[in-house]
Amino acid sequence: LRFGRFDELLQVTNRPKSPIQAGLWDFATGYAHLKQGAPDFAALYLQRVKKTAETSKAMVRVHTAKNLLGVVAGILEGEIARTAGDLPKAIAAFQAAFDLQEALTYDEPEPLPFHAGHWLGAALLEAKRYDEAERTYRKELDHHPHNGWSLLGLKQALDA
Repeated sequence: LRFGRFDELLQVTNRPKSPIQAGLWDFATGYAHLKQGAPDFAALYLQRVKKTAETSKAMVRVHTAKNLLGVVAGILEGEIARTAGDLPKAIAAFQAAFDLQEALTYDEPEPLPFHAGHWLGAALLEAKRYDEAERTYRKELDHHPHNGWSLLGLKQALDA
């Protein structure tokens, strides 16, 4: 998923059995379907992520599955809405994911290899809400000062 190899991801058919791993697998599969032009399948996997988040008692070190899967569900929900052209709904979903991720207990290594701020900032830029995008990227850069995606987003917000 990190490298955009969606075709290869969709060839994996063995869904993990443990709830945290299964929820992340559903997120990645849904995201891949969305990027391959199948938003209905993406929505199906989003529902699976949400269901796992609500029912799982699993923990990843100090993090509940509910919180971690809540972040990725918000990202997938936002990206589905953004793809459908519903930018306000996308921003709301990304903001919820961002807030949830910001509230996670500090942990190394971080439980997710990406930050919801990347999606939120990009949607805010698309909505021409440049000041909010700048604040989003700056907040993310407080945690990851050398993150190239956030540095690029901040540059774009400042240029705009």
